[in-house]
Amino acid sequence: MYHVNKDPRSIKSANMLYDGLAKLIQSKPLHLITVTDLINASNVGRTTFYRQFDQVEDILWLRSDQVFEDMIQYLIAYIQEYGNEPRVMLLKPVLRYFNAHSEIIELLIKVNRLDIAMASLHRAVEPYRTRALTYLGVDEAYVGYNITIRVGIVTNILVQWIGTGKQEPPDELADRLSTMIKYMVTLDQLL
Repeated sequence: MYHVNKDPRSIKSANMLYDGLAKLIQSKPLHLITVTDLINASNVGRTTFYRQFDQVEDILWLRSDQVFEDMIQYLIAYIQEYGNEPRVMLLKPVLRYFNAHSEIIELLIKVNRLDIAMASLHRAVEPYRTRALTYLGVDEAYVGYNITIRVGIVTNILVQWIGTGKQEPPDELADRLSTMIKYMVTLDQLL
C-alpha cells in the first residue's frame, strides 16, 4: 500500500521513486528490483521510501491510481466541452488521453501487472456509480456488472493499442471500435 501525503516534498520524492523504478524496469524484472536498487536509482533515502510505500510495486499502484483519476477529470472536462457524443463518448476521450499518457500502461504491460490498471480504473469510476445507474438505466443489482464490462473493455483496448505501439490514431480507432462493440460477439460469431 502507498501512504503519500499531499505535501510537495512527498509528491516530489514519490515521483523520483517512480522515475527510478521506471528506469530499473527497463533492465530488470520487477520481482528482482530491491528497495536498495530503487533508492540508489532514485536518490531517495530508505526512510523516505518506507514512509510512503510498503513494497516496490506500490509505486506502480500509486501512479496507476493517479493516472486513472486524472483521466476521469479529463473525461469530465471532455463531456463539458463536447457534450455526449453517441457511442464514442467513452472511447474517444479515453484513447486521446492515453495517447499522451501511456507510460504507466506500458510499464504494467512490461511487468505483467495489468490487474493494477483494472483495479485503478475500477476505483476511479466507483464514485460515479449512481450516475451510471441513472444514465444507463440499469437495474441497481446490475450496475456493478455494467461497470466491470466497461472497465474490462477499456483496459483491454488500451493494452492492445498501447502494446502494439499506438499505430492507429485515437479518433479513428474509437470510431472503428465503437462499431465493433455495437455488434458484440455472439456464440455463432465466435465459433
